[in-house]
Amino acid sequence: MTSHALPEAAETYLRALGAELSDAPPDTVREIVEDVRAHLTDALGSGRTMDQALAGLGSPQAVAGQARDELALAGGAADHAERAGRTLRAVAVAVGVLAAVCVSFLLPFAALPLDLAQVGPDGQSIVQRYGPGFALLTLLPALIAAAPFALPARARRVAGTVGAVVLTAFTFVSGEIGLYYFPLVLLLWAAVIVPSAARRGIGRVAVRAWHLVAAAFVALPAILVGSSIATGTVGVDWVGVALWGVGPLVLGVLCGYGLRAGYAVTALAGALVMILSMVQPGLLFAAFWLFGGLYLTIGASGFVAVRAREAAPRQMMKRVQ
Repeated sequence: MTSHALPEAAETYLRALGAELSDAPPDTVREIVEDVRAHLTDALGSGRTMDQALAGLGSPQAVAGQARDELALAGGAADHAERAGRTLRAVAVAVGVLAAVCVSFLLPFAALPLDLAQVGPDGQSIVQRYGPGFALLTLLPALIAAAPFALPARARRVAGTVGAVVLTAFTFVSGEIGLYYFPLVLLLWAAVIVPSAARRGIGRVAVRAWHLVAAAFVALPAILVGSSIATGTVGVDWVGVALWGVGPLVLGVLCGYGLRAGYAVTALAGALVMILSMVQPGLLFAAFWLFGGLYLTIGASGFVAVRAREAAPRQMMKRVQ
């Protein structure tokens, strides 16, 4: 629709609206002005007078204020989503470095594929057997996880998704070594999914379902310990009951209510379990490593998701209709 198709009063209104939005990006201003122009054109086509159409819109200052609020909320949601993704990715990189340490220094070289695991002293680590050069290769997954940090904003999402897909395939084809990178993969997928959900906004039912599922996983050790005590399968002292029974149950309740503190402590507990499994490796080293990684992923994902939701509530995104 060309500008001469509307009366001068409408053109004056549109110029005033553009002036009120002069601090916004030019492309955004043009889009808003054209939307209002189309609205006025439709109003005239429906038989309303220009005075009636302009009165229904309100003053240019009011329309500009509503548009600015909408832009600010949308920008805030995008910013919080981006921050959530960066946080999860940073945690993933840290876990990737820990996994490299585990594989290089704690994992016996016999766990390598048969074509690499040559005869050597029992209990020898990979770095002892093949030297620091080969051990540096174990840092490659962490570098892949960190790659989006060095890319432009437009390429980060694609690079993050590609990295998650590549490392997921790696965990399934690399045998026992891949298990130690599984927490890294979980966190990378969380860094892809959580920001996307935060940008789109999800309903209360979906949010509640997520909290309940997270609570079930977090409370699982308490359920297993309670079952073992009830059946007499395993004897557990009071310290074990506190650590593996009461603790997970309390955290599960906190996560079920969607409290950031519950998710934060869950993430911290997962990180501590992973570190302790490295300090005192034993027969269940891999099991505790994976369990700690799951706790860390649930806790970190829930924490950044709740923070983003509290900072930019979804219902405010539709303030301007």
